[in-house]
Amino acid sequence: MAQISAAAAMVEAEAAERARDLGDAGELAAAVARAELAVARTGAAAEEIGRKMERAHALHAEADLARARGDADAPARAAAAAAAWDALERPYLAARSRRRQAEAFAAAGEREAAAAAAARALAAAEELGSEWLAGEIAGFIARARLPQVNPVAASGNGAGGPDPARGTAAAPAKVDDPFGLTPRERQVLAAVAEGATNREIAAQLFMAEKTASVHVSRILAKLGVRSRTEAAAVAHRLALTEPR
Repeated sequence: MAQISAAAAMVEAEAAERARDLGDAGELAAAVARAELAVARTGAAAEEIGRKMERAHALHAEADLARARGDADAPARAAAAAAAWDALERPYLAARSRRRQAEAFAAAGEREAAAAAAARALAAAEELGSEWLAGEIAGFIARARLPQVNPVAASGNGAGGPDPARGTAAAPAKVDDPFGLTPRERQVLAAVAEGATNREIAAQLFMAEKTASVHVSRILAKLGVRSRTEAAAVAHRLALTEPR
């Protein structure tokens, strides 16, 4: 029961993030409410059974709820879940938690801490041979333009941050745009993020509607997304439409 409820909390956290990206306050509130219910069920199961595994699932669910709400303690919640999975020798689940910890740090503007947590998560995923998880983490590092961190140095403390005694984060790599968007594509993406149609984009940017359609298709391919809605969410989250 704890595992199923924790999975439900994760699903609702992702729904809440999508709603937040799209500015859908109603869906955001609904997703948070559903996540809260899932966390309550996970906690009840953990308390009833009392095993470390169920408690780890409860901590994982609590971290997802913090992610859904956008709470300031989301990184600490994710770190607690990662530590619980470490204690149970579940490296894959620990890596997933550190990925979420990195995302929470990045959302809070704590880039060095985000880079350290992401480096640990990526190193674990690669060691496990999980190509999917490693790809997800590597993609996040690129999208968020995080500085490169030695994963050995990054593992210096339980919170996933760099340990001064073992090394610090390297200087950020000078990558203006990890997706390779051209200035014109950035203009088109900005219009897409505002909900403009191809015809509206063409009028705004003085181009043919067919040209606007080609630009949009290229942008979707570069961002690795399948829809204009997903492209808008990525653009808002990573500030890709800001002038450089």
